[in-house]
Amino acid sequence: MISATVSFGFSLDAYSKAKKQGESTLTNAMYAMSRSFSLLLACLIPLFYETYAYLLAVSVAMISVQFFDGFVGVKVKNTFKTIGPFATAAGNGILLILLLLD
Repeated sequence: MISATVSFGFSLDAYSKAKKQGESTLTNAMYAMSRSFSLLLACLIPLFYETYAYLLAVSVAMISVQFFDGFVGVKVKNTFKTIGPFATAAGNGILLILLLLD
C-alpha cells in the first residue's frame, strides 16, 4: 500500500507539471494517474475485506510495479530510484513467500 501511495503521489506531481506542457504530455500523465489511483484502491481493499487470493494477486501486482520501477531508475541513472524499488520488490517478495509458506 505504501508503494501504491508513493506511485500515486508521483503521478499527481507529473500531472501538475504536465498541465504546463503539451497536450500529449498531459494525456500520458492522466493515464499514469488513473492507473496509480486504481492500484491504490486495489491495495486498500484487503484492509476491509480479508481474502487470501486477493491479497496474493495485489501483492504480485505491486511487486511487479516495484520491480519495473527499478528498471526506470536504471534508465534515468539514479541510484536511489534504482535501489529503492528493487529492494522494496525483493523485501515484498520475501514476505510474500513467507505468507505462501504459512
